[in-house]
Amino acid sequence: MIAFVLLWLRVAGLIGQTLALGGTAFALIVLGRSRQPDVVRRARSTLAIVAGGALLCAIAQAVSLALIASAFADAQGWAFAALLDSTVGQRGAAHLVIALGVAAAALAAHRATSLRIWSGLLIVAGALLALTGALVGHAAGRADFGTLAAVGALHQAAAGVWIGGLVCAFVFTVRHDAQAPIAWLRPFSRLAVTSVATIALTGLVLAHEYIATPRVAIGTSYGAMVLAKIALFVALLAMGTLNHLALRRHPAATAGEAIVLRRRVEVEAGLGLVTIILAASIASAPPGVDAGVARATPAEVLHLFTPRWPRLDTPTPAELLATSGLGDPSAPRSPEEIAWSEFGHNVSGLFIVAMGLLATLERTGRVPWARHWPLLLIGLSGFIGWSLDPEGWQTGAVSFWDQMRSPEVVQHRILLVLTAFFAFAEWRVRSGRSPNAWFRYLFPIVAIASGVLLMSHSHEVNNAQSALFMEISHLPLGLVSLLAGWSRWLELRLPPGEGAGPGNVWGPAFCVFGLILAFYRET
Repeated sequence: MIAFVLLWLRVAGLIGQTLALGGTAFALIVLGRSRQPDVVRRARSTLAIVAGGALLCAIAQAVSLALIASAFADAQGWAFAALLDSTVGQRGAAHLVIALGVAAAALAAHRATSLRIWSGLLIVAGALLALTGALVGHAAGRADFGTLAAVGALHQAAAGVWIGGLVCAFVFTVRHDAQAPIAWLRPFSRLAVTSVATIALTGLVLAHEYIATPRVAIGTSYGAMVLAKIALFVALLAMGTLNHLALRRHPAATAGEAIVLRRRVEVEAGLGLVTIILAASIASAPPGVDAGVARATPAEVLHLFTPRWPRLDTPTPAELLATSGLGDPSAPRSPEEIAWSEFGHNVSGLFIVAMGLLATLERTGRVPWARHWPLLLIGLSGFIGWSLDPEGWQTGAVSFWDQMRSPEVVQHRILLVLTAFFAFAEWRVRSGRSPNAWFRYLFPIVAIASGVLLMSHSHEVNNAQSALFMEISHLPLGLVSLLAGWSRWLELRLPPGEGAGPGNVWGPAFCVFGLILAFYRET
């Protein structure tokens, strides 16, 4: 549980750092060059985002240090002294202090009569924030620590400027009239191009150090997460390129074109935050080059993704209890336990394939009854509730509250609750009972949240290769879930004529998601 909490604290800290760095660049570079009459007010609003992000980063770092100290507590109390004597504690404390300094400087600049007085301090503090953020990462344990720390700091700074700036751009585009996106995105677009180039170059250097070979990239959980991050980066780059070209070709955009740009910025900012969450997960995993014998071979990975007929038979709960070490993460997984898990995944996949097919048929307008496809989620939720985590009520091997101490179980329960909400809300939208209700956005929100959870999913499996195979399977599911969620989001947010294209994506994406589950294998 401590590792699970530390992961999400790292997510919060990295998101806070991103907002602080991106907000600083947006206020000083983008807004600082603007000639709009209300630029000072907008810059002050951005500085509030900087202060909030830096404070979030500081809180996350402080709680992380406290949690680590509590984990090593003894009869003398929490091990704060020992922690602060260690390299990890000292660098974490430095990151905390710098984050507080950035928050203080941003608040002071927010209240000052002139932003120029504080601009230099904010730039220096932001650079130190990125540097100390890199110091608590993987570079700390490498031989060429200095070079990797510098490259990592530059990578984090560029990512913060781009993605944090996207969030600021999104905030401004939703607050102003239809022409505002054009005016505010044009200077940011030029800054984003520089940031993207820096991310790509520094990413290559870091990948060479921490992954080194294609075999490590496909044979370790670290490499698989980096490949997923690259896929998100490509999606971000594609969306950003569309916006950049639109800004260059249409300097005086119509209201409709401006709305399309605004909606794409929403998706770009959202994808950027998802990428930050995945980056935090990557930072919590050991580098691929250090995996040693825990690597999977290309043949094993190919075998994992080779389609086979779904498993439709499963051991009984009594057989499962008698032949496996349910409730003991250190126990090897028995064939019966693996069969139970594969059966649950495969049958769930068949449900989702059917949903995707019906959703695709619904869009043709020729099969009106297909609009009731969300009702299949009720059956799916019931099946998952029965098959999920068999060490619980099916066998009684682990009590309810002991079971809820497992991060994996908690994540499964969250996904189940999200599925139930999605089923009811989307059926009301599809059936025409509440077509314009606010909960029509539950579909994309649930799909996006599910994608995030799948991409940051942690497993209590003692065998490193089994954990790797699960990770490799969950990452494609997360990417497809994000594709379905964001395409549905665009369909809802864009004008009717513009939303048709994205609307044709999520149904087939459901089918792909279901097929991955239907062919799922753990070995």
